Formats: sequence, C-alpha cells, structure tokens
Amino acid sequence: MIFPRAILSSLGLVAGSMAAASGKPVFAHYMIGGISEAHCQQDVQDALDLGLDAFALNFDQFASWSNATVDYLFDAADDLGFGLFFSFDMSGDYFSDPSEYAAYLLQYTSRGSYFLYSGTPLVSTFGDGVFNWDSWPAANSGNISVPTSGDETYLSAASANSKLFMMGISPLQFKHISSSTNWYRRGESNLEVRLGQALSLQPDMLEIQTWNDGGESHYVGNLWKDPFEGSTAGEAIWAYAGEYHHAGYQEILKSFIRAWKAGDEATDGMVPTNGEAAQGVFWHHTLTVDGDCAGDDLGKPGGIDDAEDRLTAVVLVQEGQSGLYAIAWSGPTELGQVDLVEGYNSFFFGGMTPGIVTVEVWQNDAKILGASGPIQMTDSSSICNYNFQVVALEKWNE
Repeated sequence: MIFPRAILSSLGLVAGSMAAASGKPVFAHYMIGGISEAHCQQDVQDALDLGLDAFALNFDQFASWSNATVDYLFDAADDLGFGLFFSFDMSGDYFSDPSEYAAYLLQYTSRGSYFLYSGTPLVSTFGDGVFNWDSWPAANSGNISVPTSGDETYLSAASANSKLFMMGISPLQFKHISSSTNWYRRGESNLEVRLGQALSLQPDMLEIQTWNDGGESHYVGNLWKDPFEGSTAGEAIWAYAGEYHHAGYQEILKSFIRAWKAGDEATDGMVPTNGEAAQGVFWHHTLTVDGDCAGDDLGKPGGIDDAEDRLTAVVLVQEGQSGLYAIAWSGPTELGQVDLVEGYNSFFFGGMTPGIVTVEVWQNDAKILGASGPIQMTDSSSICNYNFQVVALEKWNE
C-alpha cells in the first residue's frame, strides 16, 4: 500500500519543501533479518550497481537485531547515495495500525537516504493496499503464463481514484518449511514474461519480489546465512535455498531497468549492459517433477503439478550482431537449439534429464558464452526441493 497524503500528514510526513523524486522508480523488497554491517553495505552497493532506486524494507518487529540491521542499511545508503523506505508488515500477527510504528518511522524520514516520491516520504505496507504482490499464477492453475488480470484491476482502480499502483515482478514462489507452508507457485513462464507485462502495462512503480526472501525462493540478490541460523524455520529454508544462488537474474534485470526508465513498452530493445555481443542467464529446478523425495517428511509441495521439467533462458544480443544461436543440454540429452536475434531472446526447452545442465551461445563457428549449473539435474533427492538453480552465462575464453 502507498499511504495517502491524509495519513502521511497525520504522521507529520508531508513536507512540500523536500526535493521531488518521482519518475519511474524500481524497488526491491528487502527482508529485515539479523544481517551484518558488511553484508548490508554489500547489498546496498549491489542494488546501486543494478540500477535500483531503493529497497522496500520489510519490517515486522522491534528487536535489537532488526533495529541494528535497519541502522546498518541507512548508514550505507546515506554514504553511497541509495534510497530506502519502510514496508511495514501488517499481515498475520504483526502490525495492525500505523500508530504502532509512527514514532519509529519518524526517526528515519529525515535521513538523506529516505526515499521521497514527489517530495513526500514513501511508506508501504505488506498485507493490503495498491500493490499487487501476486506475481505468480495461483496454485493448481495448470501450465499457464503469469496472468495480468489482477494487475489490470489494481491499475484501473488506482487510476480512477488518482492513486498510485506498484506492480510486482518475481521469478517464482516456492516454500518448504512446514506442513502448513509447503507450496509451489509456478515459475515456469513467469519472470521472462513478467518483464514484458510490466513494460506494456506501465504502472507507476515496480517492485522486484524480492532481494533476499529465501523462504519464498524469489530472491534476486545476496542470500546471507546469518538470518537463517539458530531457528528451525531458518535451517529449513537454508536447506533448500543456501546453495541455490540467484544473482544470475541480474544479468537481464539491469537491462530491463534501463528499458523501464527509458519508457520502452516492450522488451525488444533490451540489449547487453556489459559491453559484450551477448549476455544472459538460464534457470530450472534441479529435481524432476516425478522425482523420488520420499525421505522428506514434508513431501512434495502443493501446486507441484503445475511445474515442468524445463529449462528457461534469456539471452540479450547487442545491436548489429548476427549469426548467434544457443544450445542446451541436460545430462547427455541435447534439449534443443534456437537462433538468436538482436535484442531480447527468451526461450525454453522441456524434457530435462538427470546430469549436468549446460547452455552455450555460439556466433557462427565460435562459442562466445557458456555455463554449466553447479547442481546437477536429478530424479531423486533427500529433500523435495523445487527452488530454481539460476546460472549466469559467462564469456567464453579458450
């Protein structure tokens, strides 16, 4: 939710003399955990390098560890010139009224790094309001692409009432913590489609879900071990997320953010941001849908019937480049080959089989990019893990 000016005024937050900072902001949802100062600094620097405007800090409780992490983040953001704003968690047993956190909020809104929108400190909440967190198909919807019906409803209602709409972008949602939190929200045909949907719909703001939510498996940034240590839930999350690094998504997100800020309404013009002829990433879950994970007491997640044994990839090709194509393997099986064109190329191959997963990009008779996932595709595992392995394609040097 983006608070209306009446509520902000009651909290003492409307300040017309503040410098305007509107435009087309892009945020990433940031889960506040017990994170070290050095790791907070690294997260802020990485977000700046990606082109983000701010972190939306998911804050749900007053504790020494949460307060310390917030201070570390604001100190780093002040030093580096990055934005932060609070997203107070009003779901479940957390906050229920703005009065519960108003005094705490006011300690930070005068900081140089507190993000302003049109001169007003931005505050959001998780749990209600004009932000569509639902960036995946509903469970048991079948093999469909992420729909935009919810976004269109929010956007229309917000526009009709002169309100702002923030649209979410996310790769998947997989949670495997307990019998009541064990589900899979389809990630196949999601992120690579969602980018184009956001450019087409042109909402007021975008929020990437998320920077570091290991519990729901949709992190695109660093996943530090510190917040997951010392609790049963944290250890369960680390078991299915700790070795599954997702920073590879940033290979395409930086170009997407540039396209968004330039006002592009389609992904066609997205090109490499690293100065190379091509740049890309691929992702997939590493346990086959029908794989054996009978040793896991939680069993397979609800919604797993919507999953597919498929590899998804996005490759960006620089203007003026030709003769490029990609090939993918899963174990001994060649999954397929696809020609690449200038700009944005998204493709997928089904039929993955056990073994090392590899994608290569060739230009005529020379391999220019390639990578193999460090975690092999398998048909049996001690844990029913359907998190994605995300692999950045690397420049090939013979």
